[in-house]
Amino acid sequence: MISSTFFINDVEADAIDLAKHRRKLRKEINPLHLSEIAFRKNFRISKKLFIQIRDKIAPHIGPHHPRGLSVSEKLAATLKFLAQGSYQLGVGNDFTVPMAQSTFSETLNETLRTLEQHLKPYITLEMSVREKEEARRFFYDKSGIPGITMAVDGTHIRIVAPKENPVMYFNRKGFYSLNALMICDNNSIIRYVNARYGGSNHDAFILNSSPAMDYFDAQWRNGERLSKLLG
Repeated sequence: MISSTFFINDVEADAIDLAKHRRKLRKEINPLHLSEIAFRKNFRISKKLFIQIRDKIAPHIGPHHPRGLSVSEKLAATLKFLAQGSYQLGVGNDFTVPMAQSTFSETLNETLRTLEQHLKPYITLEMSVREKEEARRFFYDKSGIPGITMAVDGTHIRIVAPKENPVMYFNRKGFYSLNALMICDNNSIIRYVNARYGGSNHDAFILNSSPAMDYFDAQWRNGERLSKLLG
């Protein structure tokens, strides 16, 4: 009879070898060494913006993980997950950010929490006079509609069916999701995000229920007639 210890040791050895291989890859691979086009395709932002975000969160996030992850690696793994919309195993096995699923799970939680806490002040509906003028020109050239300063839409973020009230998250496209409302300006800068509603909710309902609508209503009542929202 073959001892079960043999198989246990064999599995443990494979796990150790895989962990060493991932660490070796992380030392040899730097996502910032990708071309600008490849970087944008993988992470959905430019290298310049990646570096700006990294530098803003670096003082608030551990510079190194117990397994040796840098701030850049944590941010890259998180952005890759958000960009491709798949679950953790796919990111963990990705060549650009190789790490174990358990390590990625910890990294994702830490990085998302830090991003939310320290980037939130940079997301604002307020625009300067110059920004509004540039936005009006941009949107008029695109649409022929005067006065537009921002654009709004909803996007479905796929999730695992929740245990409570799953019907609230089942969307018209046939999967479970959060319907995230986003408002952007002419430079594709996100000015507002609301991801509190399940996928069954209509874009218009989410907009009308959001603080963003209160903001635009107040602007209108105060005589601001040249800041329209395109949807």
